[in-house]
Amino acid sequence: MTQFETQSGERFADFDLPEGCMACGGAVSIRATPAGAHGYCPHCHVLSRPQMRVKPNGVELSFETTALA
Repeated sequence: MTQFETQSGERFADFDLPEGCMACGGAVSIRATPAGAHGYCPHCHVLSRPQMRVKPNGVELSFETTALA
């Protein structure tokens, strides 16, 4: 995980979640900010907004499930 701080004082962290894409199974790039997390799969171009919870031994991400008929 790489952490950054912008000149305006905003903090964010970037990390990859291998095999984390719910659509294609590819790697998902996650950007975590104080406002929440955003995900992007460069393989299938799916954007996601996972729920993020910081735990003592790491970070837990959960994705909403949707269905298309």
